[in-house]
Amino acid sequence: MIRVNISFDQETLRLADREARRSKTSRSQFIRSAVRSIATANNQTVEKAAAHERRRKAIEGMRRLAQKFGDWPAEQILYDMRHRHKGDGD
Repeated sequence: MIRVNISFDQETLRLADREARRSKTSRSQFIRSAVRSIATANNQTVEKAAAHERRRKAIEGMRRLAQKFGDWPAEQILYDMRHRHKGDGD
């Protein structure tokens, strides 16, 4: 472990101590867990946004193809493919 000095206002420190007691852990462990929890949530948000952007680009590409080669249900095709692959263990 690396030891660091950080500053908290009294209210934040009081909250951290209270939550550490509730979880029956040390202040340090509580703060480590909180940081990891926030980082995990942020990573999930970034991953979801990236997946959404990939889907948006795929749909837009299929729409361009539909305009060029004739009308067909691009969004439904992607939806069906995504759900078919989820059954493969994704």
